[in-house]
Amino acid sequence: MDLSYFQKINNAFASQSKQETDLFLLNRHIEECFSDTIDYHRVKRNGADYELIIIKDTDGNTNKKKIKCRPSQPFNLGDYIEWNNQMWLITLLDPDDKTYHSGYMYLCTILIRCQNRNGDFIERWAYAEDYTKYSTGQTGNDKITIGDYQYGLTVSSDIETRTWKRGLRTVIDYEGNYPPDVYELTNRKAYLNDNSYFDRGGIITFTFSYDFFNEQDDKLITLDDGSQVWICDYFSPTVPEQPDVPDGTGDIFATISGSKNLKCGFARTYAVAFTDIDGNEITDCEFEWNVSSKFFVEQIVSDNKIEVLVNDENCIGNSFLLQILISDSVVAEIEINVYEGF
Repeated sequence: MDLSYFQKINNAFASQSKQETDLFLLNRHIEECFSDTIDYHRVKRNGADYELIIIKDTDGNTNKKKIKCRPSQPFNLGDYIEWNNQMWLITLLDPDDKTYHSGYMYLCTILIRCQNRNGDFIERWAYAEDYTKYSTGQTGNDKITIGDYQYGLTVSSDIETRTWKRGLRTVIDYEGNYPPDVYELTNRKAYLNDNSYFDRGGIITFTFSYDFFNEQDDKLITLDDGSQVWICDYFSPTVPEQPDVPDGTGDIFATISGSKNLKCGFARTYAVAFTDIDGNEITDCEFEWNVSSKFFVEQIVSDNKIEVLVNDENCIGNSFLLQILISDSVVAEIEINVYEGF
């Protein structure tokens, strides 16, 4: 059959081959009939409405489900799925996305709670495995400490979890138990399942080993919703001080635009804009860019823009201040966190 005629009768003029046309017709059929199955479900993906086909796995593992989605609405590794009043984590996906997007999700059973470096409370659902049999531990000068009662906890790779390092402590226990069981992060596997380089997400697996409850540092905290949870190594959140506006600049307002997160090894550009008290733009303001940091930050300044870069992996998890100076006084600043890149 002539290709042009085949394209015409199938309304597929954008295709360059019969294979492309067949794929187009198949995907169109899938989109039209996606909800016509008993395995179709409306769920939430990362908090937003979503549609999935959820299939019982053949190996009898009820905590594992095979999933498929519409060709036009792909999911990513590390996405959280709310289904059946439960939280599931997508831990495997097939990168072959010509038709269905398919993968597997596992039931999350443990909620990890901790604080980030700013004192904000962080919660992440985790898929849990028993790692005690693997006996990973830590070495000392003349002895080896073997991990006792270990969990393997898999979570989504995001800007918070990528900064979790060995020594992080969290409570894993039933509510109301005192003292609660505390576990310490003793190992991390960051790149076993990382698809971020082709924009399909990632997951991280942490090993948490049994630790001891510390009455001085581990606190029972009341959250905004009234619930009480244990936070290990609790510290009061810090409120950043706003810089004083120097004399003579009271009618000038500076705003720095750009992300507050900088991936290690990748440059990012920031810009500043000035306005008067009425919101009118000021274009002839004399100012200086300034970086306040305990580590080296590469800088390229061009008029009202600055490009910054941090290449030292030892700086991951730390932050620096990007400031605007007028007459040697700070009129605007933002704190930029350095996180792990691939």
